[in-house]
Amino acid sequence: MSSQREESTPDAILSVAAATEAHLHHVFQTEIDRWTANDQRLGEAVILLANMVLGRGKRLRAAFCYWAWDGTRQWIGEPQRNDDDIMEACAAFELLQAFALIHDDIMDNAATRRGVPTIHTTEAARLQHLGWRGEPRRYGEGVAILLGDLAHAYADRCIGNTTEPARKLWDELRIELNLGQYLDIRSSAAGESDRSTARAVATFKSALYTIVRPLQMGATLAPGWDALSPDAQKQALDQLEAFGRPLGEAFQLRDDLLGVIGESSATGKPVGADLREGKSTELMAIALERATPEQRQLLATVGQPNLSEPMIHALVDVLYTTGAINEIEHRISQLVKRAHETLPTLRIDPSTQVTMAALADYVGLRTH
Repeated sequence: MSSQREESTPDAILSVAAATEAHLHHVFQTEIDRWTANDQRLGEAVILLANMVLGRGKRLRAAFCYWAWDGTRQWIGEPQRNDDDIMEACAAFELLQAFALIHDDIMDNAATRRGVPTIHTTEAARLQHLGWRGEPRRYGEGVAILLGDLAHAYADRCIGNTTEPARKLWDELRIELNLGQYLDIRSSAAGESDRSTARAVATFKSALYTIVRPLQMGATLAPGWDALSPDAQKQALDQLEAFGRPLGEAFQLRDDLLGVIGESSATGKPVGADLREGKSTELMAIALERATPEQRQLLATVGQPNLSEPMIHALVDVLYTTGAINEIEHRISQLVKRAHETLPTLRIDPSTQVTMAALADYVGLRTH
């Protein structure tokens, strides 16, 4: 991607990321101290998880959650500004993301995540290095599954004292996330590369979980939310969804592009990883629709885990020559534009509408 299109991370994300990081650091330090006092090996497990979470990730979900909270609070006219509940929710989203990524890395047999080796690979190597008993891969994956579940448990604990509307949204998004992941691995295994399948995966695995639900949860946590009428609450949530859905789709489409043409130094994943995994994406669906017979033969190799670098380059060339990459770029631009058009309807204060516009642009133009 050219430098002209490289995004600058908005202050709205950086400020929330810093606050969320501090909250997560406190959570982990408290847990490390507590469990180490019981048994050093128990504390070791929490340290392994903390090393994967702290200092890594964009904190995008936390940002959408926070600014929906702040914007709704000001729109309601509530001067109260107690950040405790919203920071717990922001931390919960990042812990849930850790759960999803750790398990996703096992399913994808990924070697790196966020620029560092994945937990299941490092733990497999550890068993070998220390001469412990058992099969390295099985041990590494077992540890990773448990640490992913631990992240999920911590996320749930952060949400434990939240409001009833927020809890309902939290429960729903966890179901959506898991079903979206199931559809993702099933469609990849079955070779289902049509656009409708790709969009369904993008909706449940990404659009709702990454943007729509964080926005809606943030709004329901705003002071004064309970005083709104049921109709006003529904309208506010519906308008946030109208803003968040196209952005969530744009987020996934950008992810799909980065998965095949992104710089590994920026994405933290090997170049061509998505092509080796055979992910069902709209990018691939477009290429298949437009491909020549020769190009279709080449595209049929997608999903082979041993794809060579020359084969990866050849596949990327097909994505360019069929116009698939250009169409996805155009679609991302249209989706971000659609999100911008909904901004005046959002029940948030005008200054937060400006913040949301910056977040929308970042989603469309990000390079990692």
